[in-house]
Amino acid sequence: MAGGTLNSANLTIGGAKIYYNATVGHPDCLATLAFRTTANSLGNIVSADITPENTYVEHFTSNQGKMVRDKEVVTQSAININFTFDEMNQSNIRRFFFGTTAASFVKILKNNIEEGSAQVVVQTQIGQDMVYQIPKCNLRPAGGLTLNPESWHEAPMTLSILEYVDGDYTNVNGTLQSSVNASWLAWEFGRIDTRSLA
Repeated sequence: MAGGTLNSANLTIGGAKIYYNATVGHPDCLATLAFRTTANSLGNIVSADITPENTYVEHFTSNQGKMVRDKEVVTQSAININFTFDEMNQSNIRRFFFGTTAASFVKILKNNIEEGSAQVVVQTQIGQDMVYQIPKCNLRPAGGLTLNPESWHEAPMTLSILEYVDGDYTNVNGTLQSSVNASWLAWEFGRIDTRSLA
């Protein structure tokens, strides 16, 4: 049964895994498994949510002294993926502090907001799997690094979805190169693979 709300196969429990690469329009991101490498993994994700953020303009008419809304349009749209990680490895610390790496050290505030490609993967034994493939996004901290002596250290970050356009450039080993990938132009804000959804 496709769609509807009366199919218990649509009920899902499970978290997300996030894979990120600092190459905009990465060709492997279109593939189901090729992008999901240890090097691209952000490690254990404690929590994650996908949040559409819209700005609305409302129109009202006056009807016998009462204002009633008769139209509403979206004037600004964005999608953010807010998540919290708890694996304090060098790559995650570097991204959280906008740093660069030098041997076993992270130089703090030496980098800018990093842009790249990502996959958000939900695989579960209870419900349906889902994969959000993202051609262009940035990765930035979204709060404080929690240093609690009675719990695991955690850090919140945000993956902001950006529009992928023809002529986008990416930083490859310090050199700007064109990241044109015609396959992504039809999915400029990414795509969600729903083949396994009932």
